[in-house]
Amino acid sequence: FVYLTVAAVSAGLLSLVVAIILIQSSAWIQYLVKLGTPFAAGVLLIAAFRDLLPHGVEDQGVSVLNGTLIAILIFFLIEKGFRNFHHHHEEDIGENRNPAQGWLFLIGDVFHNVLDGIALGSAFLINPSTGFIATIALVSHDIPLEVGEFGIQLRSGFTKRQTIIRNLLSSSTLLIGALAAFYSGSVIEMPLGYLYGGIAGFFIYIALSDIVPTIHSSENRRYGLQTGFLILG
Repeated sequence: FVYLTVAAVSAGLLSLVVAIILIQSSAWIQYLVKLGTPFAAGVLLIAAFRDLLPHGVEDQGVSVLNGTLIAILIFFLIEKGFRNFHHHHEEDIGENRNPAQGWLFLIGDVFHNVLDGIALGSAFLINPSTGFIATIALVSHDIPLEVGEFGIQLRSGFTKRQTIIRNLLSSSTLLIGALAAFYSGSVIEMPLGYLYGGIAGFFIYIALSDIVPTIHSSENRRYGLQTGFLILG
């Protein structure tokens, strides 16, 4: 419980603090989006395939992969139905924004943080080491995302103070989701193997539907730095 609380609070605050610092420099944002997000994709994929899925299969057999497939389809349908639930990283450095998008992305960020929290709490149900791997994966992905959303909200008319306070409140939902998942899994007899498979599907979907297409569209060389950072992750 203590490890989970520290990890969840640290993940939320670290993403926000880094966003506040980096939003001051568009050059740093460019580097973060182009190199940080491929690294995040690598971490998400290794967490899914080398940690969550093996634990799930060990608990409940290969039928756990059904949970992974269902999760991928569910997140596809969510993103298809709610355009602002999640945005692609090449949008993070764009300039033209409708004022209403600040609020839309904030709402989407709340939902996204809750899901991140559920993933984190579920990972800590396996063991602390798996939880910390999930923490690294989520932070690696969320920092560039937070920077982009921070910039969008400023451009939409939010003041810096409003943006910081609203994103701080949004980040707190990560802790709520994490504790809810952890306590539910600890008290209620849940098919944890399927839960691990579902969280793995969440990680795989983010990496392959969001980040990898961005690498294809933005990397000029056939195998450049972004490809290298994905492999490094």
